[in-house]
Amino acid sequence: MTDHSAAGPVTRTTIDRAVGVLIALRGCSPEDAFSELAAHSFRFDVSLVQSARSIVAAARGMDSDNGVDCAAMMSAQEEWGPLLADRRDPFDHVA
Repeated sequence: MTDHSAAGPVTRTTIDRAVGVLIALRGCSPEDAFSELAAHSFRFDVSLVQSARSIVAAARGMDSDNGVDCAAMMSAQEEWGPLLADRRDPFDHVA
């Protein structure tokens, strides 16, 4: 018998991180951020987990070579790329 119990918390953590990224980008409520994530998943026909992984990876400056589905990554860049590009790195002034 295979133990899948660890998959739940990891998936939930990924979704929570994605919601946090959207809250930071949009200044919205957790409910609105989750709704946006779910809408992205539906609109681009990728799983909720892949949507979550893609925005977290995009926020970290990662690409699809880092375990994120290529279609999800491209849709995240299309959906949130301008918001991510506009974010200011709080450490860009540190030498």
